Amino acid sequence: MKEENIRPAKLMERVDVLQVEDRKKLLKKKKGFIKIACPACQSKKHKTLFKKDGFIFVSCESCETVFVNPRPSFFMLAEYYEKAKSWKYWNDKIFPASENSRRNQIFAPRAKKVSALCDAYKAKKEILVDVGAGFGTFCEEIKKLGVFKEVIAVEPSRSLAETCCEKGIKVIVKPIEKANIKKASVITNFELIEHLFWPKDFLLGCARNLSRGGLIIITTPNIKGFDLLTLGKFSENISAPNHLNYFNIDSLGYLLKQCGFKIIESLTPGKLDSELVRKKIINGSFNVSINSFLKYILIDTWDKNGDSFQKFLENNNLSSHMWIVAKKL
Repeated sequence: MKEENIRPAKLMERVDVLQVEDRKKLLKKKKGFIKIACPACQSKKHKTLFKKDGFIFVSCESCETVFVNPRPSFFMLAEYYEKAKSWKYWNDKIFPASENSRRNQIFAPRAKKVSALCDAYKAKKEILVDVGAGFGTFCEEIKKLGVFKEVIAVEPSRSLAETCCEKGIKVIVKPIEKANIKKASVITNFELIEHLFWPKDFLLGCARNLSRGGLIIITTPNIKGFDLLTLGKFSENISAPNHLNYFNIDSLGYLLKQCGFKIIESLTPGKLDSELVRKKIINGSFNVSINSFLKYILIDTWDKNGDSFQKFLENNNLSSHMWIVAKKL
């Protein structure tokens, strides 16, 4: 997988400009931001890690979840996602331009992985609910496999919900917390939980709509993964207000347990960690001169060792792209 195929550089330059504009508008309301406890373990003890783009990132002293604090309120975030020009640009330009690459490199393999996980853990295959379905590509791909009797998209954004409808996908146009399904066999949510004001409410909503013994499958950044640990504030993935919560495997597991789930598998099948750090080194935005090992792997012997190093990260739960599979008790 190459980053250019899923995030075309020329289009991303424009979205970066729009994100700056959207962020400035939101920061004008900073007096209304809310201080929260840790979104994973609810501890009130945390330390400031750094400030970036007007937002403060802190680390929980108990579970090491990294999160934005204070943060925009739930209603501020809802308004932001509804009106942000950068998100409209994603929906109008980037998703359509990269859909074929995303379908082939992300969503088709993702659908097969979900199907395999359901087989491995003997999940019922009645109803799959994809929460935060976005452009609807995953729903299309899982429907193609014919694994589930019914596939439902939950997508609060009206514009994205309309796109899903145009693709023949059944859509619930409201948050999962307000949905009334209650019989789902499997709930999936991909790159969603990091965006939410209070993830615990979201997971409780998922639990309420999931059958007992049903699976929830989550993907989200792993703050203890290679590129996030290495780059820190210099990572493009560390970006507020789009990303507010950065869990690790243990802290997300703790939160899921609070919400009535049991972790049955955790994995980090990321493909881009090494490439993302390498790009930062090459463009001069990350200094690796004092780290001879990283320079040796990511620069001097990249052609020889790059792929195997990324595989090492993947196999040892050290990638910044995390999957968690849990069962409702």
